Amino acid sequence: MRLEISKEGVFTPAFNGNKELPATDQITVRYRTPTVAIKNRCRKKPQYKGISDSKGAIDRMEIVIEKDELTTLNEMLILISNCAYSGGDGKDQKIVGAQDLINAPIEFEPLLKEIVAEFDSILDHSGLDEKN
Repeated sequence: MRLEISKEGVFTPAFNGNKELPATDQITVRYRTPTVAIKNRCRKKPQYKGISDSKGAIDRMEIVIEKDELTTLNEMLILISNCAYSGGDGKDQKIVGAQDLINAPIEFEPLLKEIVAEFDSILDHSGLDEKN
């Protein structure tokens, strides 16, 4: 069996009405297609917690998988296009990479959260397409 898998993907975030802008002005995010190694660095091993009743008997078990947002962002993000802000000195500050986004003003936190959520979705729901 031979699978065709691209090395990169692109998505357009909805941040701040971005999807309603003309295509040439939209923020786009290029990311690495995750590997097993990337997934292992972004996810810690599952932890199992037993929930007991008032008598001490195990009522149920819960599985907790910790996600590291910054590691996910750093591992998967390749490039952010068309994203900038004015630094107050009249010069535009471009946001092109993970560190730029992390160090950007708090107004960009929703963009960071949206990008990480998209990457988490890709990591959590990886599998073969029907066409493969």
